[in-house]
Amino acid sequence: MSSALAADQLGVVGSFQTGALMVGAQYQQDNGVRVGLGYGRLVPVFEDSAAAADVAYLMPLPPQLQGYVQPYYGFGLGVALAFPTRGVRVGLYPNVLTGVNFANATAFTPFVEASAGPGIAFGSVTGVQLSFGLRAGINYRLP
Repeated sequence: MSSALAADQLGVVGSFQTGALMVGAQYQQDNGVRVGLGYGRLVPVFEDSAAAADVAYLMPLPPQLQGYVQPYYGFGLGVALAFPTRGVRVGLYPNVLTGVNFANATAFTPFVEASAGPGIAFGSVTGVQLSFGLRAGINYRLP
């Protein structure tokens, strides 16, 4: 296993996915499995809120660039519960993703990530659309 995924990590994350701006926390196991929870606001109507959970499987991409830039790819599934003024909505987001960890000599590792996949909505609004996500944050490598 690459040093990109060499130890369990806890992290804080900010994300934007088509229609929502979120903050949250994540836990990543050394086997590449990541789970996260988030809360945020729907865009552009910031009075409307949403809660989300996601799970992803991450794999390192060679080569590791001198150990500091560690690219990875993976796939995931997000589930969101939105509370817009027009009624409750449930969303699914199966996706593929790619990102970069910026390793350093400390236990903290910043990262950025992009994802894409179908956004599937149920509830007050139903439909499927192509969705995109951006995620950035910092992980703390557990001892």
